[in-house]
Amino acid sequence: MTRRENYNLAGAVRPSLFGSVRWPKARQPSRAVALGLIEQTVNWPDLEALCRPHYQADQRKRGRKGYSLAMMMRCRVVQEVWELSDDATENAILDSYALALFVGTDPWQPRPPSASALRAFRTSLDAAGVLGRFGVIVERSFLLQGLAFRPGYIREPIFRRQPLA
Repeated sequence: MTRRENYNLAGAVRPSLFGSVRWPKARQPSRAVALGLIEQTVNWPDLEALCRPHYQADQRKRGRKGYSLAMMMRCRVVQEVWELSDDATENAILDSYALALFVGTDPWQPRPPSASALRAFRTSLDAAGVLGRFGVIVERSFLLQGLAFRPGYIREPIFRRQPLA
């Protein structure tokens, strides 16, 4: 099976045998549960219709192809839901198996979009005036399902040098 055949239509990678093995009676991590809810709730066709005219990097005829639109949209949704910066989004995808599967990277050989690629996608949507509508579509998807939406946070600890007493 080639690497391309590993991807399904949504752009996500099928879990490997090792990743799908669970301890007996293990529960899913809360982030994986939240991402499953997002997957089922968000109106992906509306988001694609909104973003496609402003993102063509994955359809280049020459040079290195960009990341798929599905992957970039999923990264942007992760940014919206967890209020992450571009750098924090890249790091979160590298750190979290559930996020890597949701976004569509291979968790064992992750190559998520870099912070600069995420920034370019976000600024292109902002320059076209559709970044605000992106967030509205995401929030409306939750409201139509009867779900209240409040962003969560993924935070890293901050360490600072203190003078020794």
